[in-house]
Amino acid sequence: MLKVVRQRLPNGLRVLFLQLPHVHSVAMAVMVRSGPRFEASSDNGLSHLVEHLLFRGTRSHPSSLSFHVAVEALGGEINGLTQRDATTIHLTVPPRATEDGLALLGEVCTEPLLTGLDVERDVVMEEILDSLDSDGNDLDNDNLSRRVLWAGHPMAQPVAGTIAGVERFTEADCVRFFRRAFVAENAVLCLAGPVEPEALMPAISATFSRMPSGVPLPEVGAPHPQIRQPIQIRPTDDSQISVLLTFPAPHENHPDFSTLLLLRRVLDDGFGARLRQAICEQRGLAYSLSVTIDAYGDAGAFDIEISCAPRKLVSAVRHILLTLRTLVTRPPDFEELRRAKTRHVAELEFGLDDASEIAGWYGGCELIGCQMGYEERLSEVMAISPADIRRLAARMLTADQALLTLVGPVRADEVGFLEALLDRPSGSTRWLSEPEVYEDEEDDEDVWEDEVA
Repeated sequence: MLKVVRQRLPNGLRVLFLQLPHVHSVAMAVMVRSGPRFEASSDNGLSHLVEHLLFRGTRSHPSSLSFHVAVEALGGEINGLTQRDATTIHLTVPPRATEDGLALLGEVCTEPLLTGLDVERDVVMEEILDSLDSDGNDLDNDNLSRRVLWAGHPMAQPVAGTIAGVERFTEADCVRFFRRAFVAENAVLCLAGPVEPEALMPAISATFSRMPSGVPLPEVGAPHPQIRQPIQIRPTDDSQISVLLTFPAPHENHPDFSTLLLLRRVLDDGFGARLRQAICEQRGLAYSLSVTIDAYGDAGAFDIEISCAPRKLVSAVRHILLTLRTLVTRPPDFEELRRAKTRHVAELEFGLDDASEIAGWYGGCELIGCQMGYEERLSEVMAISPADIRRLAARMLTADQALLTLVGPVRADEVGFLEALLDRPSGSTRWLSEPEVYEDEEDDEDVWEDEVA
């Protein structure tokens, strides 16, 4: 169902052909090492802003309107995504428009005009403001959690940056960053769908050979997760509390990553999963619940997120922790694990009908040096045993490693109960009523700023 062919252009650009002859679309994506991981604090948010500017026009289509009309005339869809360690520009077209789509994608990544800064600056600031309160305090649980979990490391920075930073960036800053990041040695091109390498390599070479070879962006080492951190609370007057419980987790290149994938499914993959039953179905403590994995080449986070009424907060956190503990005291039996594996295999099979998903998966793995393919991941997952789940849960899902972040109307008289549940010192909780700089952050920041620069 899936054949992978790897090629490389003379300038160093890696090209992956993911052959899915049965689908009726071609997804193509250029992925570059970019994002907060490669930004000093003075540049934080620049990767994201440059991603926005790429769609403002190219040499052949010199305006945002003319460029997007050209994409839509092919029946295509184009978009961009900036993460903590990568920027992806992805285009999906009907198979008959593959070569024309490649030409457009190539222009975006090699000859963008990078104009319209004032307009895109306003768009990005609206995006940032969407996660701030009226006093400018960050309400994004993910931002608050990562700032503590990976404190002192560039990946602790928000992807979109700050209002002050985005206001400060100039067109020269954007051009400088584009020229450093969008180079062949820092990028991967993926094509997924009914694609034939021999037929498409001339079109790829004609466009992407214009990309300078360059060098990969420099980076600092892996972040060191901060454990036993105080509970952090951002008070608001909303009707519900957003609860985020985060644990340091295996990264994509770690031998336990496949075990982590199944552990997540045991906890939250359908209404029969353990956390879904314990929190939603049996007790009605929350309506929304999600367990997600935020994984990179050398760092990972395991997030459990719910929204609940203030009066249910302590009970919800308590039952989450109790449910996590049962993975050690009562690990999944073979039947429960078989269901999780069946669901995992089904999702992998569904992915074979989604060219964009396959392109994103393989391109991301190639970018971080993970050579785990479809068949290898499937084989690893099928070999996981209940003892593997128990071992990882015992090591990872402990109270001392848990980072609890709350945004909402938290009652002060309940904080002591939460501190006891997480075995934190009484009175240690951080109330984030005002923007603050965490202790020692500036000293660490100076170190990685120099290394990134």
